[in-house]
Amino acid sequence: MALRVYVPLHISGVWIPHYSENPLEAGSTGAGLAVTSLLVAEEVSECGIFLNGLRVLVDQARELCSELGVERGVSARSWFSLGAGFGFSAALLVSHSLVLHSALRLPLLRALQRAHVLEVKYRTGLGDVIAEYTGGFVVRVKPGAPGVGVALRVPVKSRVDLVLVEVGAGESTSSMLSRMSRELLAEGERLLERVLDAQDLLVFFESARMFTSRLFNYGPAERALRGLRGVVDYYLKKSALVAWCERDHTWDVVSELEKRGFKARYSTISPMGVHVVDTP
Repeated sequence: MALRVYVPLHISGVWIPHYSENPLEAGSTGAGLAVTSLLVAEEVSECGIFLNGLRVLVDQARELCSELGVERGVSARSWFSLGAGFGFSAALLVSHSLVLHSALRLPLLRALQRAHVLEVKYRTGLGDVIAEYTGGFVVRVKPGAPGVGVALRVPVKSRVDLVLVEVGAGESTSSMLSRMSRELLAEGERLLERVLDAQDLLVFFESARMFTSRLFNYGPAERALRGLRGVVDYYLKKSALVAWCERDHTWDVVSELEKRGFKARYSTISPMGVHVVDTP
């Protein structure tokens, strides 16, 4: 039997970094969406993390294999790019760590915590692991790894039609974090309180756009969506654009974006977090 890991991608809309000497306690508070566009990772027999046939996150994969003494890896495919803002590095590290810990019959919560520590150590992310583990419309109220930090899944009354689009160029997480000013962090704290108080998706989208528009260039996103009917709201994380669409217009939006040369995929808010199955 081999392992297959399903991880909902996570696009954060508001985030406030929190650093600590203990990487399990480091992370971020914030809010984002874990979506049904899943990273599906298959167990392979050599140590490594492979995305679309290319070896990625090389140092992290080798560190995991050496630490646990297991030469196994994972392979996954995706329409979107690593570093675009969809939480891919976290999803890949979660998948690899789960495969290795499962091979040794070690607690899977420990696997998630190890993935989080690697995200922090290599500065590829701060809050995606706990958000993908939780699933849904996620509000992170205490920084840290699963089992240490605290993330809430906010109930959503009905299906939310989303279109995910990759626009422009990605950016490393470390570069992005270095550009965050004290004023922006204070604004993030205020907006996160607003989202927590309302626990409403419209308030989240508005807050996410207010926050991220001070960090990223919205020009490509605005050009991508210009003239499209049925877009309720949207926000941008790096080059990951999340557009909330009216149900009757969703597939028209996808079709038109693809005609315009963008990678666009239908999605919705995930009803669950990370899950693992055995396959023949």
